[in-house]
Amino acid sequence: MKNHRLVIFLIALFAFVSNGAEAQQKKLTLEDIFKSRKLSPQFVSGFNWVSGTTYAALEPDNATKTMNITLTDALTDKKEMVVNGVDLTLDGKPLDYAHFEIGSDGDHVLFTGALQARRLKTGGDVYLFNRKTKTLKKISTTTGEYEIVKLSPNGKKIGYVRNKNLFVYDIASGKETPLTKDGTENILNGVFDWVYEEEFSIIDGWQWSPDSKYISFWRLDQTNVPAFKIAKYDSLYLSFLDYRYPKAGNRNSTVKLGIVAVDAKKPKAIFIDLGKNEDIYIPRMDWLPNSKQVAYQRLNREQNVLELFFYDVQKNTSRLVLKEESKAWLEIESNGYHFLKNSDAFIWQSDRDGFQHFYLHNYDGSLKAQLTKGDFDDDALLFVDEQNQTIYFTSSKESPLERHLYSVKFDGSEMKKLTTEKGTHSAEFSLDGKLYLHTFSNASTPPKFYLRKQDGALVRDLETNAALTKTLSEYAVGMHRFLSFKTSEGVELNAWMLAPADFDSTKKYPVLMYVYGGPGSQTVRDAWGTIGLWYHHLAQLGYVVFSVDNRGTGARGAAFKKQTYKQLGIAETKDQVEGAKYLASLPFIDKTRIGIYGWSYGGYMTSMCMTYGNSLGEQVFKAGIAGAPVTHWKFYDTIYTERFMDTPQRNPTGYDISAPLTHAQKLKGNFLLIHGTLDDNVHFQNSAAFAKKLQEAGKPFQTMFYPEQYHGVRGLARFHLHQQMTQFILEKL
Repeated sequence: MKNHRLVIFLIALFAFVSNGAEAQQKKLTLEDIFKSRKLSPQFVSGFNWVSGTTYAALEPDNATKTMNITLTDALTDKKEMVVNGVDLTLDGKPLDYAHFEIGSDGDHVLFTGALQARRLKTGGDVYLFNRKTKTLKKISTTTGEYEIVKLSPNGKKIGYVRNKNLFVYDIASGKETPLTKDGTENILNGVFDWVYEEEFSIIDGWQWSPDSKYISFWRLDQTNVPAFKIAKYDSLYLSFLDYRYPKAGNRNSTVKLGIVAVDAKKPKAIFIDLGKNEDIYIPRMDWLPNSKQVAYQRLNREQNVLELFFYDVQKNTSRLVLKEESKAWLEIESNGYHFLKNSDAFIWQSDRDGFQHFYLHNYDGSLKAQLTKGDFDDDALLFVDEQNQTIYFTSSKESPLERHLYSVKFDGSEMKKLTTEKGTHSAEFSLDGKLYLHTFSNASTPPKFYLRKQDGALVRDLETNAALTKTLSEYAVGMHRFLSFKTSEGVELNAWMLAPADFDSTKKYPVLMYVYGGPGSQTVRDAWGTIGLWYHHLAQLGYVVFSVDNRGTGARGAAFKKQTYKQLGIAETKDQVEGAKYLASLPFIDKTRIGIYGWSYGGYMTSMCMTYGNSLGEQVFKAGIAGAPVTHWKFYDTIYTERFMDTPQRNPTGYDISAPLTHAQKLKGNFLLIHGTLDDNVHFQNSAAFAKKLQEAGKPFQTMFYPEQYHGVRGLARFHLHQQMTQFILEKL
């Protein structure tokens, strides 16, 4: 009965919104979407907070055609010149830099380039500007790549990695001191290997102590990690991208944590005793505010036991503070913990009660209070106001589709929802917490950026994307709705549907389902970009576009997310099939023309749906497009794969049943396989192996490969990619 009412609601709603105005509106073209910036939102990337409510920024100087560096009080908008762009010249040319950092002494400004990593990191050429003398000095005068360059908290030294070794540079004397000397291509001091960067989302491999007396750092030995070579086809005899990539079940880098006193006459690192078992991960390390202790998290290889230790620098001893365990896996949070400055306590995020919530623990590990409770997942910890004993965070309490800003007291009382508009909210607080950059969007509203006081009062609008909203109103974009439905197993799943602007309930529409479906992910979010403009282009061509969050996805608690443990792709594929069957039950859907598309994990899901999914009963998918898919989990990296699948040695059956390679002979329907040949994340090896299996099974399919493209296809090739996919959909679906 509920499903019947939903069908009537969808028909009435789409019919009501479709009023004929689309006839006078422009059509979205692929050129509009991928070759123009006119449909791209403007962003406020965030403030470079330096103190209190003051932030540093680059300001164009039209008179001198240079970029000045200014300090601005965000509350009053009062500006102060820090560096005049005309002073930043070398040999008569403007200084080329990507990052700057103003020293705490106010006298020096550090300039660096940017190096490619999982996200950009500081490095390249390094310069120091003296504000008093207005002189620019090059620091990077020694041969080698400079990485992770940072001023000390007291502004007197510069730390950096060069040739995989750590150094400190004393600004007053101009003296450089090595802190490590054993760095090589395989011994990494202060920087990470590929898999740590990718799967633990960490770039910065070393940290200053708050008092500037010590540096703590990761040391990774990747000697025993097998090397992987990727062919580059841009030269006559080829060249190769060669890097260490630990595939599931294989050796990882050996990790150590070092502490070194930077002012010692002969600095020498002391390494923390991490235990006898070397087959572990150290995903997080932080100095406590007192500079006397280092907090580090130790994670076992299976990733189901996480231990928090405090290391005493003077005593050279560690003590266990907190231990988390799971029957499946544990999440490593980037924005889920905080060590208080004014008391021996810390905020900690955990799903120990079945949902992601915040807890307040003493330094001895004892629990002071559970700050949030309920059948919802909290998201990111944004700011801790110690004076008022309040934390600020985002949460899915309102709905798994939304994120709102909340506050709660240290004792778990007075939880308040601070945002009202339906959609997705985030915030970036000033260093003193008195202001925050508020970002809001939903599926039909481009991002809006506001500056607000801590109590939510508006200071001013920063960017509302009004021009983009007006431009989009000139186009006949589709109509979207969020919905939910129950599967034959009684599982309620969230979804969105996009219908053509000229929707006619008496017609039968073909459908393209968009899938990602990976652990903890969501495609069904009320946020800008969730329903991309390419999907609106397909709606103009007469297609309904549909996406469903299968079991294993996020914001619905640990039980919903972790039930895919040790056999990825099985429950998820069944749920995507259920989504197709739900669509087939709707009177305005052509059940013989349902297709599916996804990239990365979504490419894996598409491959599973077109093989395993189409063999579960009656074929439901007529066509599928798989971009950069994993086709057997033995091909993917240790940290991600083993988190959800254990090792192939301990779980061989799970690996085989979860592999599109295993189900290749079951392929039904029109299939397009796409991959970039330089993909360093999901290797082209995956698609090559799948193509071979399909060929051996006598299965017809199409393929498109992109030379010199990585995991995401970019540049002119991205336009070509969407041309090819659109044409495939028009011809095969």
